[in-house]
Amino acid sequence: MPGTVTEVRVAVVGIDGSGKTTVLRRLGAQDGVAVVHAIRAHDDPHSPVAGLSRALAGASAAADAVGRVQLKAAVLCLQLCLYGPSERHAAGDAPLLLTDRHPLIDPLVYLPLFGRLARAGDPGDDVRSWWARQEPGPARAVRDWLADRTGHTDPWALGEELLHLGTRPPEEMLDGLGRRFGVAPPDGVLLLDLPVAEALRRTRERAGTSELHETAAFLSTTRQGYASVLDWLGRARPDIAQRRVDCAGLTVAEVAHRIRKAIAHLDAPSTGPGTITSPARPPLPGRP
Repeated sequence: MPGTVTEVRVAVVGIDGSGKTTVLRRLGAQDGVAVVHAIRAHDDPHSPVAGLSRALAGASAAADAVGRVQLKAAVLCLQLCLYGPSERHAAGDAPLLLTDRHPLIDPLVYLPLFGRLARAGDPGDDVRSWWARQEPGPARAVRDWLADRTGHTDPWALGEELLHLGTRPPEEMLDGLGRRFGVAPPDGVLLLDLPVAEALRRTRERAGTSELHETAAFLSTTRQGYASVLDWLGRARPDIAQRRVDCAGLTVAEVAHRIRKAIAHLDAPSTGPGTITSPARPPLPGRP
């Protein structure tokens, strides 16, 4: 349509504590930039699904308290199902759309790792305990969303289904995630890279949070997982540009500057230390 601005969609990924949400809040305040939070849509207070996202955040905290990865995976799936509506809401005249994680990228890393943490067997009373740990109103919203997305209200079955998907080869996972969430891959991926010790310090400084996977061992494995997944993605999908942004010891303003610089050069060949891949592609917004 005449006058429509074509958006470029860039996923910002990285281990917990790497600063994705904080730096994207800063970048989202700039003209020409829209931001979508793939897991915590309510980090955008204007999101049309903010209320449901807050309810799902409570469900995620309940899964951490119960300690069953199947429930954590189920909630992750329900959170990522909000990505489509959030992206459509954010899409518009902004030429650049940045996403805090992405439903087709991050699960390639997390689902196999969650599978290694999962305890097999019957859930016992854990599902009942999970529901009981949620406030009644938000729990109803979670139950309704679960039924809407799956046709049933069994979170354990959804979690098992997602963990099984995580055992498949990455190309099958990518296809399965695309069909489930109904979204397209991003045009580019930026990996915010941070040493595990620094990331762990940041996660422990967050008030009132204690996620079951926030350990040094898990963060180290996750960091390696991103490297492996993006290496595979560079071979399988060379149309998706990639760059690594070193965030160690930097302020939010400095990381934001590096992100804008990396986005501006996503179409340039990646060579030298500190980069992943970046196939040739049409110029992106912000390129000097």
